[in-house]
Amino acid sequence: MLEQVDQVEGSTKEHVVSLPMGLRVRTLEAGTGPTVLLLHGNPDNADEWKPLMGLLKSHFRCIAPDLPGYGRRAGTYALPDNYNYSREAQILFVDTMLAQLNIEGPITLVVHDIGGIMGVPWAARHLERLTSMIFTNTVVFPHFKWFSLAYRWGQDDPVGRFGANMSIQALGWFRGWLFRRVFAQQHPQLSRPEVDRFVRDFALNPIAKQTTLREFRQITKPAFFDGYDRLLHTITAAVPTVTVWGAGDPYVPDRFANELPTPQTLVLPGVGHWVPIVAADSLAEQILARRVEL
Repeated sequence: MLEQVDQVEGSTKEHVVSLPMGLRVRTLEAGTGPTVLLLHGNPDNADEWKPLMGLLKSHFRCIAPDLPGYGRRAGTYALPDNYNYSREAQILFVDTMLAQLNIEGPITLVVHDIGGIMGVPWAARHLERLTSMIFTNTVVFPHFKWFSLAYRWGQDDPVGRFGANMSIQALGWFRGWLFRRVFAQQHPQLSRPEVDRFVRDFALNPIAKQTTLREFRQITKPAFFDGYDRLLHTITAAVPTVTVWGAGDPYVPDRFANELPTPQTLVLPGVGHWVPIVAADSLAEQILARRVEL
């Protein structure tokens, strides 16, 4: 079921989509034309795509959903108890979300960070629906070594879960002071308003933090990414693809830019992890170039 709930910045529509598996997610939509589907990263929500949507809306219908369990602090919907992050569950989320939005035609898919975890299996399953795919600072590599905090949050034994919960709750202490300090140091490319947004919508958002714990318990397991290399080669052999990589990423080392088997890799010096926010113009250029080629 689709419910229009608001208008954001005039031309961007905001919906809440209720899906059969018990999920509710917010989606942002702007523009008309061929569909561009935008899958965001962690710790963020669909708002990370707003700069890009502003650049593309004259050429595309841009769709940016909050991934399950993420969103703005005042509008995040908790995951149902039975939701998991298996590949089939994530493919089903994209399928049902697109169906609820009545999107049946070809799609350009753009993935960032954990958006690739969901987007790659979906794309490999639905090659006939893809016009092109753009990868940016995403995590889709067999035997990927996460940063240490991710493994702490992914602990699954009772003692480990207690420590993980205490660790992630600490991000919100003193109105997010600790998170703000560390996050701003890690990402000097972000403006003060953007850092404030991350503090509000993640560090001070209990649902998004609990979602992160549930997700990391699954995606940090050693075998989680087994077979992703095969999926990537399937996609790149079938449709136009490009990597747009922000150099200086504290989460995903720059060497991974060249491990994506795309025919073209564009490395952006000094941009860091948040390419959709910091370098939306570079992403828009590559998306538009792929549209012209078709």
